[in-house]
Amino acid sequence: MDFSSIFLFIVFVLTLYCTGGSWMLQIVSYPTYHLVGEQEFVPFHMASGKRLIPVFVVPAVLACLLLIALVFLKPAGAPFWSAVVAALCGITILVTTIALEVPKHNLLDKSGKDASLIDALVRDNLPRAIAWTLASTMLTLMMFFRA
Repeated sequence: MDFSSIFLFIVFVLTLYCTGGSWMLQIVSYPTYHLVGEQEFVPFHMASGKRLIPVFVVPAVLACLLLIALVFLKPAGAPFWSAVVAALCGITILVTTIALEVPKHNLLDKSGKDASLIDALVRDNLPRAIAWTLASTMLTLMMFFRA
């Protein structure tokens, strides 16, 4: 197995992991914020965020950067357009995370529970979940067509 095939496999596994994590946030974690009491919310949110860093945030940032690198390191035979789509998904995830989601999390840490902000967090995470899913689909395609 050559380097580009090993690289693709690593990106594939990492992206599938992050896709699952993103949908877990979308369907379970973020909506559950509504169930946390006002007094408990900030400590809960801060503790939850700290725990997410090593198990989701770090792998997600790494996966996004590797998705972008895949344009240059894809195996022969894997469609170039699928690498470009996957890279655009990685860029979309990074941009929406930095521009939309991180400011909301910071505000929830400072201001406390806010139902409209939680709803916006759920709403604005959906493009990330869809982008992770599309990237996973592109990588699956690339796995089948690699040389």
